[in-house]
Amino acid sequence: MLSKIGTKYGKSVAQVITCWLVERGIIVLAKSTKPERMAENLNVFDFALSNEDKAEIAKLDGTFAAIVNHDTVDNLKRISAWKMGV
Repeated sequence: MLSKIGTKYGKSVAQVITCWLVERGIIVLAKSTKPERMAENLNVFDFALSNEDKAEIAKLDGTFAAIVNHDTVDNLKRISAWKMGV
C-alpha cells in the first residue's frame, strides 16, 4: 500500500513515510551515509499527502511504538527485557 501511494506521487516508500511524519509534526531523524539517500531524505517537501492517503497510512499496524516512555520502573524492566539484534 505504501509503494502504491509512493508511485502516485513519484516518491519512495521512505519518502512517503517521512512526509507523513513531518505532516503530523513529528521530528524525523533520517540516517544515511549514501549521498543519494541523503538527497532522497530531504526531497519530501515538494508534495503533500491527500487526506485519503493519510487515512490509509494511519490504518497500518501500529502495535510497535518506536517512542518509549522510560519514566517508570515497569517500562524500564520491559525495555531491559528486549532482545536487541546486536
